[in-house]
Parts: sequence; C-alpha cells; structure tokens
Amino acid sequence: MDLNPSSSAASRSSGRGPKFGDRVELVWHVAGDLSAAHAAYVVATGAKCTDPKTEALLIEPTAHINTRLVNESIDVASFWRCYLTEIAGGMTLDRACDAALMSSGCSELQLDTTAGAVAKQLSDAKSLFDGRFPKLIDQLELRGRPLRQRWNTLGPGCLREVERLIWQNSPPEDWWPSRVDGHLVQPVRGGDGGWDGLGGRFWMEAMLTDADPALPEVLRVAWLVSSVAIENHSRSRSSESELISAWKLASVPIVLSAATAVELVASDPLPIAKAMSMWHVAPPAAADVVTQWWNDWQTSQTALPIALRTLSEQLK
Repeated sequence: MDLNPSSSAASRSSGRGPKFGDRVELVWHVAGDLSAAHAAYVVATGAKCTDPKTEALLIEPTAHINTRLVNESIDVASFWRCYLTEIAGGMTLDRACDAALMSSGCSELQLDTTAGAVAKQLSDAKSLFDGRFPKLIDQLELRGRPLRQRWNTLGPGCLREVERLIWQNSPPEDWWPSRVDGHLVQPVRGGDGGWDGLGGRFWMEAMLTDADPALPEVLRVAWLVSSVAIENHSRSRSSESELISAWKLASVPIVLSAATAVELVASDPLPIAKAMSMWHVAPPAAADVVTQWWNDWQTSQTALPIALRTLSEQLK
C-alpha cells in the first residue's frame, strides 16, 4: 500500500522482505508526504532535531498551528500524533487535518474555519520541506537499501527469538500480522520511528549508518514490527488491554534479548536504558524500573502475563 496511491512523488513501494515463516511479510515503502509530516511533528512538538536547516524552515508554520490550537483549546500533542498517524495511513493532508482536529477536541462548529487555517499552514510547511529535498524519494531509496538488506538477513531470525521468548515457540495463530508495511522517512532526529498497530504499519528514519553501533537500526525494525503485533494482540483481548503500557516497555528487553541470538547486541548486560532512550520509549526513571523487572523475571521465570502485571504495578 503506498501512502498516497494517486501521487508517485508522495511515496513509492520499495520492495518486500522475506516472510517470517508463513506469517509476517514486511513490505517497504519510501514516503515523501510522511517525511514532511514527520519533520513538522518533530519541530512542532519541540523534540530534538538534528537538521537545523529543516527546523528553521518549519518553525514559523508549525508555531502558527500550535498557537491556533491553543487558542481554541485543542490538545496540541494529540493533534500532531493523530495527524502523523493519518498521513501514514494514506490520508490526504486536508482529510488528515480534519481527522486530527476532531480527535483532539475541535468541535464541529469550529471545524470548518479551524481546519482551513491549519491545513493552509500544514501545506506551507510541506512545500518548504519539499523544496529542501526535491529528490527525496530517490534519496530515500538509496538510504534505505542497506537497512532492507540487513533486515532480510537478520530480521526473521530475530523475530523467531521474540516469539520464543514470549510464547515458547507456541504463539496464538493471530499473534503475527500477515503483513506489516514499513515506511522510510527522511531523518531529522538522528534515528526515530513509530507504529500504528491497527493499521499494521510503522515508520522510521532511513539512517545511512547506525547512530550507535551497539544498537543497530535493524534492531529498531524488529522492535517496531514486534510492537505492531503486541498492540494488536493486547487490544483484541480485553483482559490484556490494561497492560498495553507495560507491554510497550517490556518489548524493549525482549527484543534486545532476542537480538543476542543473532549477535546484533551484546548480552551482558543488555543495553536497556540506551535502547529506551534512542528509541524514545520512556524517560530514564522508567528504564531503571524495566531493567530491574527484566532481571527479576529472568530469575523467577514466572508466566509473562503475571510478570507484565507486576511491571504495570511497578510503573504506577
């Protein structure tokens, strides 16, 4: 699925990875529209940006948007999260803007006037971004090639280990989605990514080299694919929906431990705090809790659902 099938410049299918057994097929895309939305999201939310030229271009239109949202009592953080997710799902800019506004507290009476003003600034931001990267799609193809090749070699083995650690090689039939779409975007944070479990997709920055050799970017792919599976599994079972936050944090040491089997990371000790920081999962205090929880679980070997409830309580 391309992000915007009507425009070849918006995104391009970039190949398929090997299936993991008969379960997961990872389909790669390079994403122009999503790159622009991701960059706007980073600048608007005040996240650390490693591309000062792009940041300077986008500060003004994103600041105008944020001011408008605040003045109309619309949740700024929620708006940007939803906007990014909707663009990743293939919505046009105008429709994604409407959906993000409605989900973030904009009333129907406000929608017409607010959406017009916000969409204009979003369009301005996208034009500025596109002007900075006129050959973005071709550049993303080249940037993403080493990552895709490394995933084809190491990814399936890492996912098998994730499955073994969580389910002792006997997962529910619906644990892995049959297909996951991976969208590569222009780097503006020195490594970043996110996922939409319901949409069966993730997005990540197409880094030419690993920001830290101790945590290769192919490992971020394994974590994002696993996160898609975890979210869908948790939401489809009401008894586990309250554990989604615990699952999100526990997935980090689970994937790191799986990666030791394919020699992607050192096993002693697992770089849990570093991964949680580089993958923008949680603050250092939470990393300390997760590290201690993982060590305790390795000793006790209690059933994972019970261990997750313990982690959930420890995080409160």
